[in-house]
Amino acid sequence: MNLTLYSVTSLNRYIKQKFDSDISLKGLKLKGEISNFKPYSNGHIYFTLKDENSSIKAVMFSEYTKYIKGPIKDGDEIVAVGFVSTYPARGEYQFYCQAIELAGLGQQLLELEMLKKKLAAEGLFNQSRKREIKLYPRAIGVICAPNSAALSDIEKNIRLRNPFVELKIFPSLVQGNEAPKSLLKALKDAENTDIDTLIIGRGGGASEDLSAFNDESLVRAVAKFPVPVIAAVGHEIDFTLIDYVADARASTPTGAAVLSTIDMHEVMQRVDATASRLDEAMKNKITLLRHKLDSLINRPFFINPQSMYKTTLVEVENMKKRLDQAVTYLIQSRKDRLKMYEKQLQSLSIDSVLSRGFAMMQTSDGEVITSVSQINIDQELKTQLKDGCITTKVIKKEK
Repeated sequence: MNLTLYSVTSLNRYIKQKFDSDISLKGLKLKGEISNFKPYSNGHIYFTLKDENSSIKAVMFSEYTKYIKGPIKDGDEIVAVGFVSTYPARGEYQFYCQAIELAGLGQQLLELEMLKKKLAAEGLFNQSRKREIKLYPRAIGVICAPNSAALSDIEKNIRLRNPFVELKIFPSLVQGNEAPKSLLKALKDAENTDIDTLIIGRGGGASEDLSAFNDESLVRAVAKFPVPVIAAVGHEIDFTLIDYVADARASTPTGAAVLSTIDMHEVMQRVDATASRLDEAMKNKITLLRHKLDSLINRPFFINPQSMYKTTLVEVENMKKRLDQAVTYLIQSRKDRLKMYEKQLQSLSIDSVLSRGFAMMQTSDGEVITSVSQINIDQELKTQLKDGCITTKVIKKEK
């Protein structure tokens, strides 16, 4: 027979895997008496949990011990919530506690603590998801018991602070077995209306009276509500899960009214104060501008406007005279040069040359004769003189 060879470590790890994969060993509630209780400086506690016939080693790490309500010791009977697993280094199985409650306080508080940790782990209580309460709401919804002192308190204080806001009341049961269902219905009704803020709450009471506000379905519905929610459940020392998930918490119904609105009387006082400051600032601005205007009016330009451009006018007139002189001189010099060119052209003209006794000879085709080589004997030539022309015939030519 071929047997699988294990090391002690691998066997213990294998056994741990078996424990951890068994869902029957998770989410256990275990009731028993504490013995061998040993707290450590790092916050962990180790103990044995036993009943009449058996015992199991248990451990609770510091991340959970800080939530224990009140001290515990050997001999205390508790209800513990957690899971069973093994510690591979020693090959021992033990109970890992995540919550402890003294059995005398009842299971309800223990279950509430577990639900609180579950919702917190999902991020429903994170500050980052909290929304700002609108300062100037048009309409506020209120979920509360009808004809209750809490509702009367909320209505009275909102009316005093901001009489312009519209109040929409969604009556509901706030304690008893039917309260969670009633609160959920009121929440659904409120969701289908046009409101800017929702207040959900009641007056104070015993912890069991407030239990409806710890209902998981209600808490999740509040977390998903489309507008900011103010929780006003109980008094200063009373906390429910609704308080953790809401966008804001008020310790009293009056506090909820204060959180949901801004006091319009204070606003009007601020407006009046601001108007007074603006009026004063406007007066100061007008005075400053009047001083500036007076300063401008008293400047030389406004007293005698011509003083500003009189000198410039003189300069312009002088420049005009100089420009006229320059233009006159330029025109005259151009005329003189033109006459000189005219004389030069006249002295070079054919008429001027002919008048001095010269003659110009041309062939019958009009070609000017400049050399004897251009003409032949007996050829007729046209001779241009000063006052006319003659036709001649060549009888002889010599160089």
